[in-house]
Amino acid sequence: MKRFQSGLAVVGLLLVGVSASVADEGGLGGDVARLQGKWECRAGTSREFQVSLDVDGKRVEVLIQTPQGLKLQARGEIRLDETTSPRKIDWIDFSAGDFQAFPEVQGVYKIEGDSFVICNGGFNGARPVDFIPGDGPLADVVTFRRNDSAKVADASPSGEAKK
Repeated sequence: MKRFQSGLAVVGLLLVGVSASVADEGGLGGDVARLQGKWECRAGTSREFQVSLDVDGKRVEVLIQTPQGLKLQARGEIRLDETTSPRKIDWIDFSAGDFQAFPEVQGVYKIEGDSFVICNGGFNGARPVDFIPGDGPLADVVTFRRNDSAKVADASPSGEAKK
């Protein structure tokens, strides 16, 4: 049961930064465009959880697999604010299966090449001001690596996909 609760905590942490609503609600530009596609990382205190993140528009789907083979899936949205330093990310409207909705999670993020680094403040926790793990569930720093380069949008103003 403890591992299951730990897995739920990881889901909550990841949900904070996955669903994306940009400060510019008008469309998919900037970092939201750069995040489209599939991402993967290892999470948990011993990095024992395999986490997949699929960003489609402003919606995010997270799949967490435990070492015992348990799979937890959650869906929600992310809201990004590219005007701050570090940039802000909020995981909003997340839920997992028949479980109750997750509280909103605040965090910071950066995108460096094919890496998406997130530091979350945890459930109902304060937003971190740097990439240093805090206390409590989901208060961690995780680094996602791109799994699907076909949807990568470059940083050019035209936003054309890389080939």
